[in-house]
Amino acid sequence: MKYVDNERGSGLVYMLWIMVSSIVICVIVLNIAKVYAVKQQAANATQLAALAGTSVLVNAGKDAIEAFDQLSEAEDVILQLEVDDGKSVGELVDEKAQEYRNQGLARDIAYINSMNDILTPRMAAYGLLKSLVYDQIKVSNGKFNQTVRDVVKKNGGNEERIEVSFTSDFRVEVEADVTYESITDTAEEYIKEMTKEVPQKGYGPSLLFLKDVTGGE
Repeated sequence: MKYVDNERGSGLVYMLWIMVSSIVICVIVLNIAKVYAVKQQAANATQLAALAGTSVLVNAGKDAIEAFDQLSEAEDVILQLEVDDGKSVGELVDEKAQEYRNQGLARDIAYINSMNDILTPRMAAYGLLKSLVYDQIKVSNGKFNQTVRDVVKKNGGNEERIEVSFTSDFRVEVEADVTYESITDTAEEYIKEMTKEVPQKGYGPSLLFLKDVTGGE
């Protein structure tokens, strides 16, 4: 009988060991999954922020185009209309954007590509257009920064650690992080609590027309 009792005791210990091991393995798997989830969250936050910031700059470019086209008596506008067979900059951009859309590009990307194609050479040729684009981009700077921060925050990013810059091909680059908090066992006996910042970067489409505004810096 004592031998049987010892066997039952050993079996109980073995079962407890299996249960504890299973719990620890489950917690480890959950932590790995959470790391990937947090990484994806950070990637989404920065990507959406970069796109939102890009949208602000594109709208500033649109405002500059509209302002230029309305100055019908300005020398640069008169010259531009003569060179472009009477078509305004806005009309040229819209036509080029439609060409890109006919090639299957999304509306926003088609318009940005069109701005790059139409604005870049004309900003180099017409100082008034370049000046208007510069002014509108400068005016939108505050809105640009606030929009990026708001989008990062809305998507779970840490707004106090946001870096915004431009790549060599003038794409908005947003770097931010999301806080990862580890899942632990109840007593933190096997897996200790840990907090870590998971950084990611997001990029918008290329805004080559900004090259003339910044002088390529």
